Amino acid sequence: MSLRGTTPPDTALHWQTVLTRPSVEFDAEDESSCEEVDQDGAPTEADIMTVTAELVFNEMPSHLIYISDDYETTLIDRETLVDLFRPELISVCKDLVSKDELPDVVRQKLRYAALSHRWLSVGEPTFQEMSVERNHQSTRPGLIKLRNFCQKAREYGCRLAWSDTCCIDKKSSAELDEAIRAMFKWYRNAEICIVFLADSSSISDFSEEVWFQRGWTLQELLAPPRIKFYGRHWDELSRSRNDKEDHSMLEALSHVTGISRQNLLYFSPGLVDVREKMIWASKRRTTRVEDIAYSLIGILNISLNVAYGEGERAFRRLMEAIIQACREWQILAWAGPHSPFQASIPHSPLAYCAFDEASTTILLPNRYITDRPSKLGDPFFTMTKRGLELEVILVEMMLQQPAPRRPGGTQKKTQTIRLISDSADFFDVTAQCDITFLPFSQWAVAIVNYRADESGKRGGIGKLKSANDYLCFILGSSIHSAHGGWQKVETQKIVTIRTKREVYQRVTTVWL
Repeated sequence: MSLRGTTPPDTALHWQTVLTRPSVEFDAEDESSCEEVDQDGAPTEADIMTVTAELVFNEMPSHLIYISDDYETTLIDRETLVDLFRPELISVCKDLVSKDELPDVVRQKLRYAALSHRWLSVGEPTFQEMSVERNHQSTRPGLIKLRNFCQKAREYGCRLAWSDTCCIDKKSSAELDEAIRAMFKWYRNAEICIVFLADSSSISDFSEEVWFQRGWTLQELLAPPRIKFYGRHWDELSRSRNDKEDHSMLEALSHVTGISRQNLLYFSPGLVDVREKMIWASKRRTTRVEDIAYSLIGILNISLNVAYGEGERAFRRLMEAIIQACREWQILAWAGPHSPFQASIPHSPLAYCAFDEASTTILLPNRYITDRPSKLGDPFFTMTKRGLELEVILVEMMLQQPAPRRPGGTQKKTQTIRLISDSADFFDVTAQCDITFLPFSQWAVAIVNYRADESGKRGGIGKLKSANDYLCFILGSSIHSAHGGWQKVETQKIVTIRTKREVYQRVTTVWL
């Protein structure tokens, strides 16, 4: 019988729950009841269940939906999952020649599908609802979506399924914290990620599809190696079993997201090309302000405590963690509003989009990738109690007084300023900045991506090539500046400075 479309009456999904059982343990008595290991390395029952438990408790979600052959569905926890599959796994694995085959066989038996979707404003099934034994044949849109998802999971040979609406006990802070931290891994380990696009009937609708505008769906696009898109009526949007193997689909995804085909196919989480990942995230929105940061935890493969209620502090903590671990000078290439808690940290990922033609040239990925081995900038920048500690080439400048405002003219919050260098080595610098910074008595630019010397020591000599553009900050200082030092001036766009000739200059440590 075809499983496409709505649920046939005779295969309606019935929801049950299995209460949490004591943790699965394998004590000496269990092991003694198992057969001894054969000389050829064949696995024992204890070996089988140990591998199973390690996979379930470390690589799989805390709760899953079990879909039986007759389409009865049960919400189960990890302990129940191990018990449920125990007889089948022992039967299948007992005749294996070697223990080395166990992980692949167990993983194949426990494969699951993951749902990616845009949450409805109301009507999504919750963990608490699914934890009550009842017949869920409701016509609520959220339950209909979940039933259709479970059908698609079975079409892909998965007896297990996971949805973020009802498979996370959000009343448990420990379980919610684990889910947010491990969600990227759970999507990556899924047999298939099934994406439901409620606003699309074809690929041509992607530009208006809200799924591509939400913060959490970025990792749901990047993490899974196998993904399948369905439209508003649960129709397939391509003929491929895996849409990451479909040329037309990849072209459409790359166009709407700005993410290269290479990253769509082979994305690796971590603190490489962080600025590029921030640009991807800048195009997306989250309902909770904290989720701007939390939705990037898996993408950046970084550890961050979850604390809903902290508001904008979440992104500040994320950036501090990135700065402490990352060595790419490009993460300093941002402009616009800074964090209300730290002037050297951007307010949001949107700050990484504030670039113009000049700065684009020095920030292109295909350029700075080749420059990584050449030791550009200070690789040891760090956050301290005084702010961001960074070695730069410091060039003192003079402020050309801006033209006086006309009486009765419109009050502007920003103004174009020009900084003039006494040195014959640099061209003047212009920038659009907040007028509240103009009372500074001293001005300078801090050049970030100079070529460091080979000594690797602090306070070395930085080199600048002739007729090149370099990323810089505009700095100001006055008697009111903290610690009597420099302050980073807020500019609307990323600022660059051009050299007239080759420059060698000792670097200076600043705290911003």
